[in-house]
Amino acid sequence: METKLELQIENNHGKTAVTHSYFTSPLKLGIPNTRQERLRVVLMMASAGILQGDCFQYEITCKENTKTEITEQSYSKIFNTGEGNASKQIEIYLEKNASLYYCPKAVIPFAESSFQGDMTVHLERESEFVYTDILAAGRVGMGERFAFSRYRNRICVMEEERPVWLDHCYLNPQQMDVEKMVFFDGYTHQGTFYYYGEKEKQEKLLSYEPQGEVVLAKTQPATGVCIRVLAHTAQDIEEEFQRLQEII
Repeated sequence: METKLELQIENNHGKTAVTHSYFTSPLKLGIPNTRQERLRVVLMMASAGILQGDCFQYEITCKENTKTEITEQSYSKIFNTGEGNASKQIEIYLEKNASLYYCPKAVIPFAESSFQGDMTVHLERESEFVYTDILAAGRVGMGERFAFSRYRNRICVMEEERPVWLDHCYLNPQQMDVEKMVFFDGYTHQGTFYYYGEKEKQEKLLSYEPQGEVVLAKTQPATGVCIRVLAHTAQDIEEEFQRLQEII
């Protein structure tokens, strides 16, 4: 099934508002609400999860002087895709002085699932962008630890069409020992937090020390800050990411 989302967000008389939205089944939008001047948009699914052959296509535009957070209602479950595949393609555009926190919930790839994700973010200078991603090893409590077939997720952040951060996560447990160091190192959940924006906020992130039961590492790409987290639960990573958001 092909699912499409078009979302345009503008500054409407000093308030951030959704001025255009279009989506097809099984995707739905929760009623947007404002928290501390930031519009919060929740993406919802009418189905139990992502199935074989599903293709999601998102196009999100945040106009000047807007503040938005986009998240999801629940974890994304990728069901057994058999010999097939499921995919998601996202294009995001941020204009000058637009701020977007794109923070989807954790992804849980079921046994024998195959998924491919591609995201491109087009930024103008003086915009602000936060991206989070959490990947589980599978349904660990049901014995499906790295039982998925393949998982690939690629994100490219462009500053005025110049790449400033590229992240490519490719996991094939049948060909890789993903339990070892440089992969999951014995942990079951991996998180990525990326920030593009003010230098002062970047410095705060670089000086941050983890408070939960996680392993955390920080790097500086061409522009921005990237933080990696390993943990044994998605909740531990979510709480760490919440603390990171609070300091910026």
